[in-house]
Amino acid sequence: MGDNLINILWLAKSEYPSGSSLTPHSHDYYQIYYVISGEGDFIVGSDQVTLHRGMYVFSKPNDVHGIATTRDVNGEPLRMLEVKYVVFDAALQENLNHIPLVCQGSDSIEQMLALVFEEAIETLPWYLEIATHTFVAALYYMIRYQKIDLVVNSSKSEIVEMIKNYIHENYKNEVTLDKLSQLVGRSKNWICKNFKQTTGMTINLYLNKVRIDKAAELLVNSNLGISDISRAVGYNNIYHFINSFKKIVGTSPGNFRKHELSGNALVSSKVRAIATIPAQKTRSDV
Repeated sequence: MGDNLINILWLAKSEYPSGSSLTPHSHDYYQIYYVISGEGDFIVGSDQVTLHRGMYVFSKPNDVHGIATTRDVNGEPLRMLEVKYVVFDAALQENLNHIPLVCQGSDSIEQMLALVFEEAIETLPWYLEIATHTFVAALYYMIRYQKIDLVVNSSKSEIVEMIKNYIHENYKNEVTLDKLSQLVGRSKNWICKNFKQTTGMTINLYLNKVRIDKAAELLVNSNLGISDISRAVGYNNIYHFINSFKKIVGTSPGNFRKHELSGNALVSSKVRAIATIPAQKTRSDV
């Protein structure tokens, strides 16, 4: 029955050296990051929380998540089991949608996830069926045993969201601390401090990431030249744009466009990920 409930899209064991980060993002499928060693400051929505071994991020479609920074613990870097999946069953989906973004795991959940990865790596007969059924069981354990919810400072979060929304709407233009301070009615020092505490990023870094994300979309989905894209996303100096793009993405805009259009998406050299189950076709009968 498990294969009628969900579809596992992708599995990976990832390793993040100390000081690594993952740009906040969202997507239209579910994803789990289960920490098996090390420690990381995770960005979940507009909050930041530290996760260590035995904790996991339970990301639902359109939930924003990322990593501000990572640390070694007892000489071990942040390592995680990652699962991307879609859910077809309405009742299961309803239960999953009540799970908070950050949860405490258990020995049972970790053992089941380990079995899912073991099956996927060995690819013996019926491995996908066994992996899928085992993962469904792990999901039900997560529904039963989830323990940790985030305590959100709503006032601070609302102000940070106002700043983020303003940046998304005005990234093509000059964004200054004076304008943001006037917008939210707080001092420049206050917004800088609380934005960094909440998101794990400075306002300037967040602005640059938004601009670079928009630039990446234009590189793949338009025929605009790099200088035109630079201006379109708010950079007056093309060299500043190229340097910012390299720093955030890890390669030049031209190289990014070439690899993306050829289907060979780039993976950061800092993060080792081993895909064990390739993407499958989404079912059309549901």
